[in-house]
Amino acid sequence: MKHSKLIKWLAAAALGVCAAAFSAGMTAEAATGTGTTESGFKYTYDTETGEATITGYKGNSNVLTIPANANGYTVTGIGAYAFWNRHYFASVNIPNSVREIGMSAFADTSLTSVSLPASVIHVDQSAFYNCTSLTFLKINGATELSYCAFGNCTALSRVQLSDNSWTTKGFNWQAFENCPALYMVNGVQALQHQTDSSGRQYPVINPAIETAVRNHFSRSVHVGFVDDFCTELCEYIVASETDPWMNDALKARQLHDWIIRHCEYEDSLNGEKRDDNENHVASSVFLSYAINVRGEGIGETVCDGFAKAYTMLLTTAGIESYHVGNAGHAWNLVKIGDSYYHVDITDDDHTNGTLYGTRYDHFLTACPVPVDYCSVNHPSDHALLTVYTNDVSGEIYNCTDYPDFNHDGILDLDYDLSGDAMQQADWDSYNNVLQFLYGSGTWEQLNSKLPEVFYYLRQRHMSFWEALASYGPTSQTVHAGDTAHFSVNLFGDGLTYQWKYWDGGHWVAVDDPSATTNELSFTATPEMNGRYIICFLRNKDGVLFYPDFVLLTVT
Repeated sequence: MKHSKLIKWLAAAALGVCAAAFSAGMTAEAATGTGTTESGFKYTYDTETGEATITGYKGNSNVLTIPANANGYTVTGIGAYAFWNRHYFASVNIPNSVREIGMSAFADTSLTSVSLPASVIHVDQSAFYNCTSLTFLKINGATELSYCAFGNCTALSRVQLSDNSWTTKGFNWQAFENCPALYMVNGVQALQHQTDSSGRQYPVINPAIETAVRNHFSRSVHVGFVDDFCTELCEYIVASETDPWMNDALKARQLHDWIIRHCEYEDSLNGEKRDDNENHVASSVFLSYAINVRGEGIGETVCDGFAKAYTMLLTTAGIESYHVGNAGHAWNLVKIGDSYYHVDITDDDHTNGTLYGTRYDHFLTACPVPVDYCSVNHPSDHALLTVYTNDVSGEIYNCTDYPDFNHDGILDLDYDLSGDAMQQADWDSYNNVLQFLYGSGTWEQLNSKLPEVFYYLRQRHMSFWEALASYGPTSQTVHAGDTAHFSVNLFGDGLTYQWKYWDGGHWVAVDDPSATTNELSFTATPEMNGRYIICFLRNKDGVLFYPDFVLLTVT
């Protein structure tokens, strides 16, 4: 019995020794180390995973072919700085075994083209930074690009990006930075142009690359087609939303309204974050609008994006604007005339609009935050943000509210919308025009009609006095049997119209269904030749008003 127990004890002890020995052997096998392949590639390896990471190269070939296997270990990574500053590489062949490309792995190399196999799942920051000879890039798989992965690739003109690749989201994260030659994406021109109903050309982003824009270029900075799109779109918006007769305050109002109509505040749905770079780059409003992030031509951004877009539009219109902010918010400091005012589009974007504009509670106001909490910034991620660089920090707290007690975005009592309130012209327009068009009213009541007047003028691209000078009908010459057409174009409330002709002794009402509308149309006959036509208008109070009569000539 005792002998039996001794045998069992010795057997157990021996088993323990063997297990310990086996464990120690396994630990020895699961080691890491370094090595060099016959072709000159330096690498580290892990015996447990059987994987290797290429860390350097001793050769001098101008075509770099990275091995899939390094002395028995599968190459799954290219390490940080592995081929940094190697100026003799023209191209690189990366095997399908590679999953990771490390920080600055190819930074400053003379590569002219790069194709990343579908196996690559991550390209670390600055991996191909400053590859200034690189002209073509192809990404084949579900690859994540980190910060500045292809930054300062100034010759990069063509990219082919898989739909399931993306740039890491986050503040100040952009894979493509300073790529001014990039215009071809996925085989097509990224920037295209269309023509509106007025014959004016405007830029569009090629719809074929919408996924690439969402995944990569909505976070890019100084990329050729993106910068050009923003510049040209700003020019188009200013040209189509403003007119030369408008003063700077009215232009600023129009551009304020365009942004609010076409962009909303980031809703943080679908895994989005407000600190994503797509909400902070200069192109934020314009690109998200272009690819219909919210549908129906609506984009999304945060305060930083609103402020940058507004400065870009105002700069295009020749109006001085600055990006102002504190630790948690951004808005604009805008110069109108000789004074500076604050504009916060973010807060105005949260309010409901009206038929003739948005709300203007945060348009041209005094400083909205306590002293010492904000400063003037000078972002440089688009050329339109660098035009005005004056030191205006002292103006932040000197601002007063623009005279606009009813918050309609228009100078109070500026009845002819010239930008100067209560000049002689404003007295004339108030006493002789507006009181007729809208019926008798107080200063305040007629002041509240100015957005409607402005809307009317903007639709006709005329100043107040130009519109009044041209509102009446004009003389017509038509062939017998053709249609004669006369019109009166005037803003106002409850206006009624009665067209009449002179029969040699009296004004006689025209016998036509259109004779009580603002447009008169009828078939001309020979006996109408030499007839004088006039339109009698009455306002809602029954007061009579009429323009000069005109002549109908029938040939």
